[in-house]
Amino acid sequence: MVEFKNGSLYFELKGVEFFDCGMSIDVDGVLLDLKNGEISHETVDSTTKLKCFFPDRDICWEILLRDNGGEVVIESTIRNASGKNVKLGQVFLFDTAVSGFSQSGDDLVVLPWQNRCHQRIFKVNDPEMPTLANVKVQFNDNVKHIALQTAFLTFQRCNTELEIKRSDSGLEGLRASCDFAGWELMAGESTTTEVFRIIVGDDPYAQLENWADMVSEAIKPDIWEKPPLGYLGWTWTDTVNGADSYEKVVLENLDAINEKLGGLGFDYLWTSMSNFEGSLPGNWLKWNHDCIPSGRERFIKSVLDKGFSPGLWVGPFYFCSMVEDVMEELKDAILIDQNGERMIVCDEWRHGDAGKIPKGERPCLYALDPSHPKTVAFLKNVFTSYREWGVRYYMLDFLEAGAGNMSRFTYKEHFNKKLVAGPEVYTSMMRQIKGCAGKDTYLLSSTGPNVHNAGIIDGVRVGNDFGEGRAISKESFFYPASYVINNCDFWTGPKVALNCQAASYHTHRKLYINDSGNVLSVDKPIPLSHARINATIHAFSGGPTMLGDDIRQISHSRLELIRKTAPRGSEVGRPLDLFTSVSPDIPTMFVRDVKKEWGDYKVMALYNFTSQVQQKSVAFERLGLDASRGYLMWDFWNEEFLGIHSEKYECVIPPESVAVLRIAEDKGGVQLLGTDMHIMMGEMELTDFQYISDEMRCYFSVTRPVGEEGMVYIHVPENMYVKNIDGLHIARDGKTNSLVIGVPLRFDAEILEREILFDWIERPVDMTTENFA
Repeated sequence: MVEFKNGSLYFELKGVEFFDCGMSIDVDGVLLDLKNGEISHETVDSTTKLKCFFPDRDICWEILLRDNGGEVVIESTIRNASGKNVKLGQVFLFDTAVSGFSQSGDDLVVLPWQNRCHQRIFKVNDPEMPTLANVKVQFNDNVKHIALQTAFLTFQRCNTELEIKRSDSGLEGLRASCDFAGWELMAGESTTTEVFRIIVGDDPYAQLENWADMVSEAIKPDIWEKPPLGYLGWTWTDTVNGADSYEKVVLENLDAINEKLGGLGFDYLWTSMSNFEGSLPGNWLKWNHDCIPSGRERFIKSVLDKGFSPGLWVGPFYFCSMVEDVMEELKDAILIDQNGERMIVCDEWRHGDAGKIPKGERPCLYALDPSHPKTVAFLKNVFTSYREWGVRYYMLDFLEAGAGNMSRFTYKEHFNKKLVAGPEVYTSMMRQIKGCAGKDTYLLSSTGPNVHNAGIIDGVRVGNDFGEGRAISKESFFYPASYVINNCDFWTGPKVALNCQAASYHTHRKLYINDSGNVLSVDKPIPLSHARINATIHAFSGGPTMLGDDIRQISHSRLELIRKTAPRGSEVGRPLDLFTSVSPDIPTMFVRDVKKEWGDYKVMALYNFTSQVQQKSVAFERLGLDASRGYLMWDFWNEEFLGIHSEKYECVIPPESVAVLRIAEDKGGVQLLGTDMHIMMGEMELTDFQYISDEMRCYFSVTRPVGEEGMVYIHVPENMYVKNIDGLHIARDGKTNSLVIGVPLRFDAEILEREILFDWIERPVDMTTENFA
């Protein structure tokens, strides 16, 4: 029950006390504290209503606190009863001391959510832990097994911040605010603040997932059914400095994809910066004839004729100082920084023509005001024109440039004062971009706000530039190479991507599609074990993939790795060790629940980024399984039957590699062990699998593109034999005495059906004791 006394709130949630809880609002630069107002309050059932009047300002603040058992939700409305407009600043909805949650010696960890790609778990006393977070903070005490979350349930109008107050003994206090940033509340009118919640329980994963569910229910985002797969290139091709034009390289690669990967869902082309003149932001509608000599209409028609949807890179709020003609048109629409100067958001542009200019002479980039009518008209024209051209995919990058106080680029002022600086200015423009791009166009956001895009943008880059190559331009990026290998910690490497996949898993397909895979690069000289890591991260992501390799000349064995990731399943892997993998460590244990009409099973990915062999214990109880039962286990990358296990499995993982395990309950009959065609081992390629026990007949159907090959693996109890043996690879497992059958498949049609007949053995032979040699 929420108690109110002497201007402060007190409540207790599952043994955790929140006391001396104050609230205040900034009106015209003066902080009005709840303690100093004329207050009336009442509590009915589990709801407390406060009404605070500040007579000196004629401001009435109505506050609603709902105690829902284990959580308290705070909503409020500010009314301006005066005869003049007032400027609102920060509203402190929650400023409290905390007792009973943690103490010295506890293992208290925290996920402070940031408006950037890289999220990670910290010890609460880590000096590198950000004490300010955006939108939400998730705590977990790994000793007491108590989880605490403070979070805003709405956040798309005012910038929200959460401050963590800590001491040697752990968590000392919390403060939550939303910032109107000087927005004017008209005389006689009212406005609501963002909605805030604090919750205490025993499961941090459940709290993260519940938060995403509640936001999703309020926003009701339209989630794409299938994540887009396509081609980017750049890993091994440089069309800026190389002899071949971008047009030649990309069209030949699209032909190669149709030939080698046709039918697997790769049907988008992401053209990154090669389409606009000089690759200079602002030149969006000026065609780059150096990179694409045939011109816009012919090029786009060629892409469409090959069965691909054209996609483009756009930095909508970026504007290059070299684009002088458009600068004259938009000079009034450039954001002003805190010093009253034009806001520079990139000191040196290094891409395209700018990358050929010596350092120190390269152009800078300014930020366009998302609320300015000239910006609105300019960007509407760009995206309307692109739609008319046939563009149906965008990577919208460096959105932090227009995000204001949600980002590192806090502007001094914006044009449309009817909109609150930061989230409302940003989301208003993003909605207009989406409207011009069209509902059937996939919009992916990057380098900027993440959860603020919910219900507006289709996909959000939640990870790094994983797998990306760069042009070999002097004094730029990886010069004189186009790609970096043999460093999993590098900023384009897999460790950051995997960590972000884990920390953001709960938003996937609830707020938008998470893009944690980005670009899939697997060809040599990437080490085979690293290529398998890359492929596994993509397959477990449930999100988009753009191909980085040169598909024209990719090695056959590495092409097979790409095939094993597509088509893409829609769900993301759940991290099992998120809250025990504290910075600089990252989560390395992920599980996917696969539910099909013909059966359920789990797929696990276990990563080892160390230089030593690791042994990881997979406790079946942690997977939600009955540990007393037996489970059939199959190792995907080693194509190995691991036996039947109960309670747990001890998996040995070589250095810098990944193990992918399929785990299915042993039900005693003929069962599927796995396949070698897809990392999910049945989810995407098996349309049916049945064992009809009274007929002793196994039937299954498989779908893959015509021309592919593959194998289905089946487990058979030791007291049965195969009647129709032709064409099957039948092996006796020397450890369990059961049969492992490999069924080779060559797809002369998109769907193949197979039937295997069985009968009983009168006396099973025990291979561990009997030898017929």
